Amino acid sequence: MKNVTERNITHTQGSLPATRKLIANSISTILLTGACFASAPVWAQEASTATKPAAQATEQQENAEETTEVIEVKGIRFSQRSALDRKKMAGTITDSLVAEDIGMFPDKNVGEALQRIPGVQLDRDFGEGQQISIRGVEPGLLRVEVNNVTAQGFGGSRAVDFRDMAAELIKSLDVIKGSEARLTEGGIGGTVQVNTRKPNEFKENFLSATAEGQFNDLIDDPSNKFNVTGVYKFNDDLGVLVNVTKSLKNTMIHAIRNTEWARFADYDNSPEKTFTDAAYADVTDKAACADTADQAACEQQWWDFSPRLPRYGIWGREEDRLSSNAVVQYRLNDNFQVHAGYTYNTRDKEALDLNLHLETHSAARVNPDSVIVDDQHNVTYFESAAATVTNRTLQFAWDQTTEMFETGFEFDREAWRVEGLLAHSRSEQDIDSKDTHVTANGIAGVQVDLNAQGMPEWDFNTGYFVNPDDPTDTSDKFDVNDPASYRSRARYKYAPSHDESDETMAKLDFTYIPDSDLITLVRFGAQVRSQGYENANYQYNIIRDVGRTYTNPETDESMEWTMDDQIALITGNTFQSPQLFDGYSLGVNTIGTYQAINTYPFIEDIQAVANDFTTRQDLVVRTGNYDVQVDTQAVYLQANFESELAGMRLWGNIGARYVETETAANGDVFERIIVDPVDDEGNVLIDEATGEPLPGVEDPEHPDTFNGRKTVEEEYSDFLPSLNLNLGIIEDELVLYMGTAKVMSRPKITDLNVNASCTIYRTSRNELDDLRDYCTAGNPALQPYRANQFDVALNWYPDENSIISGAYFIKDITSWVINADTRFDVDFFNDGRTFDVRQKINGSGVTTKGIELQASTIFSWLPEPFNGLGGAINYTRMSADDVGLFNSLTGKELPFPSQSENSYNLTAFYETDDWSFRMAYNYRDEYLVSPSDRSGNPVFVEDSGYLDAKFIYNINENFRAYVDGRNLTGEVKTYTAGPRRLSDLQWSGREYSVGVIYQF
Repeated sequence: MKNVTERNITHTQGSLPATRKLIANSISTILLTGACFASAPVWAQEASTATKPAAQATEQQENAEETTEVIEVKGIRFSQRSALDRKKMAGTITDSLVAEDIGMFPDKNVGEALQRIPGVQLDRDFGEGQQISIRGVEPGLLRVEVNNVTAQGFGGSRAVDFRDMAAELIKSLDVIKGSEARLTEGGIGGTVQVNTRKPNEFKENFLSATAEGQFNDLIDDPSNKFNVTGVYKFNDDLGVLVNVTKSLKNTMIHAIRNTEWARFADYDNSPEKTFTDAAYADVTDKAACADTADQAACEQQWWDFSPRLPRYGIWGREEDRLSSNAVVQYRLNDNFQVHAGYTYNTRDKEALDLNLHLETHSAARVNPDSVIVDDQHNVTYFESAAATVTNRTLQFAWDQTTEMFETGFEFDREAWRVEGLLAHSRSEQDIDSKDTHVTANGIAGVQVDLNAQGMPEWDFNTGYFVNPDDPTDTSDKFDVNDPASYRSRARYKYAPSHDESDETMAKLDFTYIPDSDLITLVRFGAQVRSQGYENANYQYNIIRDVGRTYTNPETDESMEWTMDDQIALITGNTFQSPQLFDGYSLGVNTIGTYQAINTYPFIEDIQAVANDFTTRQDLVVRTGNYDVQVDTQAVYLQANFESELAGMRLWGNIGARYVETETAANGDVFERIIVDPVDDEGNVLIDEATGEPLPGVEDPEHPDTFNGRKTVEEEYSDFLPSLNLNLGIIEDELVLYMGTAKVMSRPKITDLNVNASCTIYRTSRNELDDLRDYCTAGNPALQPYRANQFDVALNWYPDENSIISGAYFIKDITSWVINADTRFDVDFFNDGRTFDVRQKINGSGVTTKGIELQASTIFSWLPEPFNGLGGAINYTRMSADDVGLFNSLTGKELPFPSQSENSYNLTAFYETDDWSFRMAYNYRDEYLVSPSDRSGNPVFVEDSGYLDAKFIYNINENFRAYVDGRNLTGEVKTYTAGPRRLSDLQWSGREYSVGVIYQF
């Protein structure tokens, strides 16, 4: 073998980091300078203004709340100004986004809009904003509401995919990072409130229509989108609003992957360890491992890091999306009004995933004499010895639906206000997964070269089939596009799945304005919710291995699957793939294009050959599915107050929320009984050598054996106090905020699943061997995630268009769900029996903390034409202590999952009466997605920056046209397991849109 510790690498990746720096420096210089000086004229005008009395300030706040509902102006400046108004009026620390006009949100995607808010970090999928974390807390531990109704996730997760709702439906978004007693519990990281419009916000009939075409680098066919928003006013008191967005959305990723990294062998024979195992830290020479208790485990400290499975991927999604919302609102009199609304979102997807694998995931599949290793113990070159090539295509329907119905009333009379809401929300997901592939085993000679990033480059056609009679024979070449080269297996795997979640909710809120100089509002109310989650998974296979015999299910005849059969099945059932990484400079060569398996005709042929036409209706549900019910009852009391401190206005709220939660988890349970082995007369068999009973054996016929489903019920309660304080250091201008609260999020549905496999001993050796009944299971008794949080912020509003703000936050998560551990003597089924149970458990939590800085302004005080300039900048820095996750190789504590240490947003715009231009850049540092891959290394998503831009031209008062671009810098999503260890690189292309809007 070659013992090489350093190689010269000529491949380059490009200069995205340099591009990010150039963009960031250019925009931030302009905006920071403007934000600092924008307040100068305002300060000069207002420095001598006297402080207003508290009562007058309260009246102004109430008037502001009313005027923000009137639709009078539009555009970027209106959007920014309205967002600041909502921040000022909020009862706790909050940041907001407001639509520029009806059907015109700043970003095309709700998630991508939310990323502009400090403390919010976005995860992307297929190039689109998918889910967010707030202040580093993962998406599943946030609460998302649409018009105060719970938004549902998919697959047993509470995380909401923001692609499910069209941005055209949105009026405003509020990201609530603090807490108030009146807010529904459930978001330990924060709450996102999505607000849509109501018809009585309009004074007259209204109609808006939008048409848009979308284009992506990777996709030949354009996508399209249409929106219609209409309001009909029967009179001043009764109105109907309908908002419908219909689109065909095509997305795609091209990927190059090592999939994971692993450790197979010590290829470089270096005296230096690759990592240090604490159990063998004192062993410094590999030869000395022979004297240890576990020689193999000791020697693994010298094993090098190898790419596990190099492969290409071309994954496409062709979606029909529909987002619709209808609202009826009726004001019966000056004191009483009612409304009813229905929101429906659906994404019907046709998924097509092409995968071409070089499977080298063991030492036996790699030629050890070919391996080259760098000075960091990373394999940088190798040749296959007995690899498997898999040509795999998945093509299937994937349908997702969410819907919400809500109806409520508002009653005002004198000092009282009563609001009631009854709602039902649900989600449904069906994945009809069809997986087809063919394989070739025993491929040698494929040369894999990894560049300085760890990106693999290989040519399948350098490979050949190993000749067991003559290992030097390389003449039997492998051809990736030749059906005759796939000499091993053909397979059709059908694995459909279905999941549903729903919630029914009713709440009643009371507000009372007392005759008091201190207490301005008293709020109290109650809420009940009933949530249900269930899923079902199925699986069915047809497998044909060349040379094996199979029985025809109809004739019972045994038939051998021959090479001719294999070739006949593949021939005519392939198609040419798209060009890999079209339009992107990858830095390494790829296969370009190849003949991929064509799923549907392949399935027809393999089913015909097997005479097996099993359908989904013939399948039974697999074990492990869940059915969980969560019922909650909550009451709260909150008081808003206002006073003075040293002549400065002091206001805020204090309150508490009490909530009881009951869970009922129904899942699969298998209880096996171990008994003494006995002879024909029932006598316990004895070990003749020891004189003791023989070890127990399973008795599947024992009356206590159980294989079925059981329900485990649990309950817990939480008392959630909160306090929010605001001090007007300069009235209506400089505000000091402080807030503290106890918050909670309920455990993940998949963790609550019973899913138990238990062993019960009924043997004579129980006491002798200290045998204890045990289970491996989920944990329906998990307590929620709980945290104590504190925020302090200083907000300066130089004028109605500007803010300069700094905030510090700390969140002490006192209860956290940690990885599986064994609990002893647990009454798991609540039936008096005790088990030792290995399951996820509650542990002490993590402390997250950070700072958020933001500034935004409109340069309206500048002379024309510069008075149309404006922009915003924000920066977030976060860290976490006592995370409880450690690098399994180094022992170093890992960062909080999903949390980037640094993130920032830069936005600049120019707006006139006729046109506007907006450019926005978002950056976030790397973040942890997995504490360990097969090599033991943690996996991170690398830092990234995305640049978007939009231009709007107002042709006349009613008609406008626009063009926008997303990911203009051509960013990719990259997973790594350390320096020079690329796991996955995904390119989703740049996207451009052209559209028109007509309003009348």
